Formats: sequence, C-alpha cells, structure tokens
Amino acid sequence: MTDRRAARPQVIGDPPTSVRASDELSPEAIATMLTAPSAPALLERLGITGQDHEDLAPLLGRAAADAEILAAITTTANQLRAAAGLDVPTVDLEAVKVAHTALQARLAPGEGLIPTLALVVSTSTVRAWHEARGLTAEQSWEVLADLGQQMRVHRLSTGRLGLHQLGWMALNWAGRLVHLGRLQFDLHRAEEGTARERWVIGTHIPARGSLDPAAVEDSFDRATAYFTESFGDLAGPADHDGTAGHDSTAGHEGGARLDGTGGHVDSRDRGRPQDAPAFGHEFLCDSWLMNRALVEELGTESNIGAFVDRWEILSTSPGADGAAFFVFHALPPYDAAALPRGTRLERVVGERLTDGRGWDSGLGHLVR
Repeated sequence: MTDRRAARPQVIGDPPTSVRASDELSPEAIATMLTAPSAPALLERLGITGQDHEDLAPLLGRAAADAEILAAITTTANQLRAAAGLDVPTVDLEAVKVAHTALQARLAPGEGLIPTLALVVSTSTVRAWHEARGLTAEQSWEVLADLGQQMRVHRLSTGRLGLHQLGWMALNWAGRLVHLGRLQFDLHRAEEGTARERWVIGTHIPARGSLDPAAVEDSFDRATAYFTESFGDLAGPADHDGTAGHDSTAGHEGGARLDGTGGHVDSRDRGRPQDAPAFGHEFLCDSWLMNRALVEELGTESNIGAFVDRWEILSTSPGADGAAFFVFHALPPYDAAALPRGTRLERVVGERLTDGRGWDSGLGHLVR
C-alpha cells in the first residue's frame, strides 16, 4: 500500500539537506493503495491499532470510491510527500480543515480523516529522509507511528475516530521529528534572525507511560549520540573543541556553493556562535510541563517533578488550554471545576485552573 511504486525520491546535498519527490501520485495510484490487501497492515505500522483501526479500515474503500474525497486525499498526499528535510516548510493542513471536514461527513462524523488518509499514503519521502540521515527502517516507522498515537489522543478528547493535531503531523512528515526511547526530538533554529541563531534540539514528551528518570536520561544520551553523528555538519565550522568542523556550505540550498538543484547555501548555516553550547548538547522544551509549580507541589522525588527540575525556564506564557488538554484530554470549552482530581497531577493543575491562578507554559533550556 505504500507509495513505493513511485519513482525514488531525490536526495539533495551532501550531506543531505532535503529529500524531494521525483513525481506526483495520481488519484488512481492512491485508490490502489487505499484498497490494497496490505492496507490494514500499513495502518498498524503507522500505530493505528485497536478501535481506531477497526473504525478506519472499513472507510478506506469508501474514500477511494468517492471521486471528490479521493481528489482531496491526492492533493494533500502530494503536498505532504513533496519534500522532507532541514528547512522544508510544513504543509498547512489547518488551511483546508473546514473543506476536509465537510467532505468527511460523507464517511464519518468528526474531523481529520482526509489528512489521516493522506498521511497514510505519503510516507516515501519522509522515510527516504530518515534513511539519508541515519535512521534505520524500524526507527523510521517508529517515528511515523506517532500518527496512531495522535489519533488515540484525539479519541480520548472526543470519543471518536479522527485527528486534530494537524500541524504536529505535518511537522513529522516534513522529517523534523525523531523518536529515541521515551522522548521525541526535533531540530530547529533558535534565536532566528540574530547573531546567536543556531540549531538546537527540541524535546517533546509523548503521552505514553511515565517519565522514569533512567528512561529520560537514556533518551537524552541517545539524542546527543544521534544528532552529533548524523547531523554533525550543523555544528558549524568551529565548535567548542576549537577544531574545524564540516564545511556546512557544501550541498545546502541557497549560498556560495551550488547543490543538485542549482540553489545556494543559506548563510545562516555557516557557523555557530562561539559562546553557544556544543551542537547536540543543547535542548529546548516548549511545554505546559515547563512550570515550577510541578516541582514545588510534586517534589523532585516524583518523575514529573524530577523532569521539570532538569530545565532552566527561560520564559513563560499563558497555557491553561494546553494543560487541560494534556492532563485531562479536555478541549475548549470545558468546565475547570468539573475536571477530575484523581491524581496529584490532576489536583495541582485542576485547582489552578479553577481558582483563577491559571496555568503558564514555559520554554525550558537544558545543556548536558
């Protein structure tokens, strides 16, 4: 069912800066994928299991048989598979959400099924990017299986099949995420447009199990090892050991040297601030979890308190809805007073949402 029948994606740059699809898939090709005998197995590889699998599998044939729905899936799938890489823009799935939701009503109530099916049939480019940057096939599928995880989160929030974390999934299919043990990580630029612009590792906490300190430590160790080995070219011409690094102008799009597309090197890639932490050792976490109240109320002997205590919180912003979603699976509008108080975490967050203190999300910084 995967789009492996299409021409192999083109790898741009050495080391690779992006991978781009060599062709577009036709509606007929996508209909064939959706109705292939292997389709249910691919859903499982993408983490779509249990009730979501039972509800989605019977809709594949119906989606393929509806010309308008198939056209929407085809357009979105080709956008998602067009490119993956360091500076590839993510597809704006939110921009077509209203139209997609209206079409979905022919299949099932709710939201997110058309982008879900587009994601299912458009994995070839992002998998090629993962391979080009050192992930094994199994590691690649583990990253993409976050689709099923996000669908489970959607069901917890709404009680039905669907997907609402559209921007997150577009980021994943653009090749920006990796899953290394307990945590997920992404590469992005910090302090863009300033003299301190540099590549850093974003940290994300999927809702799957506890934040056991040993598992967290293992994930950070694996992240440092993976990014320094597979993305060492992003360290800049001179990192903290004072040695000359890889010439990061080679093979990039936009700058002095030409890549395979005739583009030039982006001047932002030519160095790393001398006083910045070494690449692969600097992490950021923009999350509802970055709130010192969790340390004060739960203590560092708790898994969550210990995790938060690792970070220096650089800034905060209002984040009540994010906390309500991740702690209680509640989407606005919700009655804060009616939210459960069954765990210490629920009591800490729920009481603040109810008594007017609210909840702040934070941007955490960690060097290790």
